[in-house]
Amino acid sequence: MKINFSSFFKGSVVKDAQLKRDFFTQILYSTIFTMLATLLLALILHKHVFFIIANAATLLFLLVLFFVSRKNAATFMQKRIYITYCLVMGCFLLPLLYLFGGGVHSGIPLLFMVIGITTILLLDNVLMVVIFALNYTSASVVYYLDHFQNMCDKYTVLGDNTFIDIALTTSFVGPFIGLFLRSLTGHFEENQDKANDLLGRIENAATKDPLTGAYNRRYLIEYIDKCIDQVSKGELAAFSLLMFDIDHFKQINDTYGHLAGDDCIKSLSLILQNTLRKRDVVARYGGEEFICVLPSAEDTPAFRRAEQIRSTVENTILSGDVNKKITVSGGVAMYKIGMTAEELIESVDHNLYLAKEGGRNQIVWHDGGIAPLIYAVYGAETLQPVQNSGRRFSDATKF
Repeated sequence: MKINFSSFFKGSVVKDAQLKRDFFTQILYSTIFTMLATLLLALILHKHVFFIIANAATLLFLLVLFFVSRKNAATFMQKRIYITYCLVMGCFLLPLLYLFGGGVHSGIPLLFMVIGITTILLLDNVLMVVIFALNYTSASVVYYLDHFQNMCDKYTVLGDNTFIDIALTTSFVGPFIGLFLRSLTGHFEENQDKANDLLGRIENAATKDPLTGAYNRRYLIEYIDKCIDQVSKGELAAFSLLMFDIDHFKQINDTYGHLAGDDCIKSLSLILQNTLRKRDVVARYGGEEFICVLPSAEDTPAFRRAEQIRSTVENTILSGDVNKKITVSGGVAMYKIGMTAEELIESVDHNLYLAKEGGRNQIVWHDGGIAPLIYAVYGAETLQPVQNSGRRFSDATKF
């Protein structure tokens, strides 16, 4: 496998650039304030001049990086700044601060931990591994010099109140890590919201009809299969299908145009979705045909709901461009054990065919059988078709 080392320095493999920049800004703020406070403390406590010089050099380095980073927002430049920070701080400045500032008895070891985290989060791939290894080697060397050669004792003694450094460094490192984790969490939540929104759009595109907002034929078959499976497992007592078709739809298209026809289709879809329950599924089966799946509904209540829809359509203006009454025909079929989805659809389609053959603007079930007796009561007392005073139904709701 060929490795393009130049890409590590050009920034082409930088991921989540904005998050990295936010993180690096927090690092700079924290380390600048830490070095400034440490430098002032070193002057007040009259620490060794080498430690004061190392602090001043570190502070100057950080300030230069801060202004360069603010001035150059390009991704490739930002990555070079990250490399410079991790390399110079981890391999040179922190080791000097460690040696001159008290070694393991100071707060500098906490900064070694921070530079390790920073290197892993800001850099990528081989470059991250190389610089992390260099920083680890530098830390090991100064630890060896401190522990086995007692070099740190030449510049610092316990009487210099060295332990104040630990509390001071911790007071800046702790909040810095907390701020970064908060930023990381916010970034994750933002990306999660975007991902959920994208998945929702993809799901809608895969399952919804773009004209009407109803489900498409593919989703319909899958949902019927799901209902069949639930009935076989005893999770669902029964379910029924309703199938509707706009009467004389070809004449509407030929006389008033396809836009008026599309308006009628959208209006019918809205009536179906507004009339049925939330758990019911409305799907555009093809052209001006719709199939509705009613879980837990036997054929009698399904017939009543179909008749309600038929009556509502008859008394509603589906398109302002069509100056005549528009009606629908419908079929009703209940699932019977052993049926496949295709057989159930054939059954409801057959009843729809009988409704059209019998004069249209009617609902048929049971191969043309007599409508249920409860229909007469339901039709006389309960049905209240929605009048919209000439307003197009499709104008009432927007997808």
